[in-house]
Amino acid sequence: MSDGIKKKILDYLTQNKGKELTVEDVAKAIGEQRLNVVKAQLTRLAKEGRVQKVAEGKYKVP
Repeated sequence: MSDGIKKKILDYLTQNKGKELTVEDVAKAIGEQRLNVVKAQLTRLAKEGRVQKVAEGKYKVP
């Protein structure tokens, strides 16, 4: 389950490269209502270096 969400998140951020997006923006775009799940996956992606956390609750693909 989480791998699918993680891929959707990464795909969406890649399509919007350079834009700073909130957890809410990403969740709405991928159709996921559970913000905690989206935030957890964004945190993992940031730790892996695949996305960049630019501010509290804002992420982007570098």
